[in-house]
Amino acid sequence: MNVQKLRGYWQDLPAESPNRHTYKPPNEADPKFWAVLLTIALGIFVTVTDNVLVGLGIVAAGLVWGAAGAGQVSAYQRALSTYNASLICLAGYHTFAA
Repeated sequence: MNVQKLRGYWQDLPAESPNRHTYKPPNEADPKFWAVLLTIALGIFVTVTDNVLVGLGIVAAGLVWGAAGAGQVSAYQRALSTYNASLICLAGYHTFAA
């Protein structure tokens, strides 16, 4: 059988194999949601204590940053799902979505 799951093929490769980098899973998203929450909290603090417009701008920036991070996580999950379902032909090293 010349067809194998791509993840299993990648896991079985030795560390020094040049194919280890070529067929690796997608990089994990790291949106740093704790920083987004701190930005929003800072915006709320500035809104309450000092300047309403600046504080609301900081809150809006935090919300946009959070939405972008959520989009990155969603894209990573789709890419990982595709990767986990992919097959590799060991005769020609072509990958196929299952």
